[in-house]
Amino acid sequence: MALSGGPLERTSMSDEAYARLQEAIISGELRPGERLRDYELAERLGTSKTPIRHALDRLADHGLVEMQRNRYTRVAPIDLDRVRNAVDLFGDIWIGSVRHVMPLLQDDEVSYLADLTDEMSAAVKKRDVASFGTALRAAATGFARIEGNASRAVIIERLGPQIRRFGEHARDAFDWDAVNAFVVSLREAIVERDAVKTRAVLVPFFDEVLLATIDRAEEQELTRAEAE
Repeated sequence: MALSGGPLERTSMSDEAYARLQEAIISGELRPGERLRDYELAERLGTSKTPIRHALDRLADHGLVEMQRNRYTRVAPIDLDRVRNAVDLFGDIWIGSVRHVMPLLQDDEVSYLADLTDEMSAAVKKRDVASFGTALRAAATGFARIEGNASRAVIIERLGPQIRRFGEHARDAFDWDAVNAFVVSLREAIVERDAVKTRAVLVPFFDEVLLATIDRAEEQELTRAEAE
């Protein structure tokens, strides 16, 4: 196992350890099933074992590692049922904001959200799952913040790692034509400030397009554990 970067800054060792380990798991640098020993991670990241243990606790809470008492910690396999639940909740949260947000949208907010759909479109053209996901989460979080609902934004942030990890492993399962159609329709609905149309775009994307992607990934065994 190799982790990029140098020793951690002392001011936020636990946060930085969490961020570095999370990224390594999402990218596949740390593979499903791989054992994680706190003393080895501490040595590689240039810190003590305490921040590593705190980081592992947070990763376990997000479903990225499994911790077995008195045994060992390992990178969790990708649980597609958990991914499905995360996608469902992500969609429900975003859709829940739509009715409240549309009457509040100012011109600059419409421009910001439209720019994010343009970023999604650019990512679709490049078949860039990571960039698409970043813009998608930013748009959903933008709706939550405009609504003034901090709890929605927090939940979206918590769901992100699980969904991002799936996307990195299952990029070959994406139907990019369907994703592109979603982005085009979403931009139109946002620019028109049409809550009904926006909801009508989001519902099939989460309930059909993304769930079909998960089903294809499962059929193609794109997310099965790789480590022995």
